[in-house]
Amino acid sequence: MPFYTPKFEVTDFSGGKGILASDHLQYLEAGATLDATAFPTGDIGAGKLIARNTSTGKFEPVADITGDEEEGTTGLEGFDEFSVLEYGFTNDGKNDLIAGSVIVRGSVYEAKLADEVSNEFKALTPMIRYVSHK
Repeated sequence: MPFYTPKFEVTDFSGGKGILASDHLQYLEAGATLDATAFPTGDIGAGKLIARNTSTGKFEPVADITGDEEEGTTGLEGFDEFSVLEYGFTNDGKNDLIAGSVIVRGSVYEAKLADEVSNEFKALTPMIRYVSHK
């Protein structure tokens, strides 16, 4: 699944690691605009945990969202549409990317995801099942 930028160029997904534990999936219907300035530059692995910033409408990596201790915020306030990117991508840090394979329902292998999944994130994504091999 390719990613698109507003520059009208197509970049192929990277990684190729299978994070899916099931063929039964539901994706975010409108896809997601990934804020290039919020993600680290370079290769981003498959299974990145993301959320939409309600003030910008763009998706950011959940691992980088922090709260403000002085203001008493938890970090995930002001975010919605918590989801998992199915594919990895390369970020140049300047051009936002538009992703279509944004998982909101289904089963994924937790150990294969790019980020560690917190209990808080699991509670925010009740329709995603995180499968572990034990």
